Amino acid sequence: MNRIIRRTISQLLLMLGLWCVVPAYAQLEVRLEPARRDFVAGENVKLVLTIINHTDSSIALTNTPGRCWLHVEINRQGDNNTVAPSAVPRYPNQTIAPGSRRACRLELKDYFNLDREGGYRVRVALRMPDMQTVYSSNVAVFNITSGGEVSSFRIQARGQRLKVSVRNIMVNEKNMLFGQVRNADSNKVIGACPMAQYLSFMQPIIKLDRAQNLHLLCQSSPKYYTYAVMNTQGDRRECKILVPSGGPVDMVSDGGGIRCIGLVPYSKPKGEKSHYHSATERP
Repeated sequence: MNRIIRRTISQLLLMLGLWCVVPAYAQLEVRLEPARRDFVAGENVKLVLTIINHTDSSIALTNTPGRCWLHVEINRQGDNNTVAPSAVPRYPNQTIAPGSRRACRLELKDYFNLDREGGYRVRVALRMPDMQTVYSSNVAVFNITSGGEVSSFRIQARGQRLKVSVRNIMVNEKNMLFGQVRNADSNKVIGACPMAQYLSFMQPIIKLDRAQNLHLLCQSSPKYYTYAVMNTQGDRRECKILVPSGGPVDMVSDGGGIRCIGLVPYSKPKGEKSHYHSATERP
């Protein structure tokens, strides 16, 4: 009798052990953070996705026909419906080594129309290779705004009437200038981009060239100026950090286009550590 009881207990323990076995990919941690809290309508909203593999096995996240390993769900606050994608998202396959993390940038502009102002909530889900297990991230929050208008122009381009403007919003407690392009008839946003951090020591100088690209020159810190160019699609094509060279600072039009005077490109001295990583992060 005791032998039968011991055998039964052993079988139950074995079954319990089998039930407790979980796939390696059940120990993934998924974090999602927006690159910043506020974006201008028409701008490419960027988020940072971090995947942490707490297991001792590699995890392969792969796309299959008609199914992407990464599913993005966006809701606009006050609207019960999710934001429908404008194109089928397709993100590159990823492999996360055992005990490591992988951080990648998600850019939403190609897949979602996010030109309506308001607050948004976004969550992502990782679809595992077994086609059944799904691992979700936290909810990330960001805002879409048009900010305040600094200057605007009405132009004709590609058979459309366009409104090209410079907008001002606060980003991380700093004044930032953005360029934005709208269809002047439908008011639909075509595109937008960050152009410069802005200090009010100097009124921004804004001009259009012959191709109707928007040129901006402003003071970004007591020592640095920013010169940036946006095309009629709302894409930033150029951005330079400049320092005074003596004489009045200005941006002028001449036969060769538009150029800055009283300024020269900033050159970092040897041994000096950079305090910014891109043209939109100013000292």
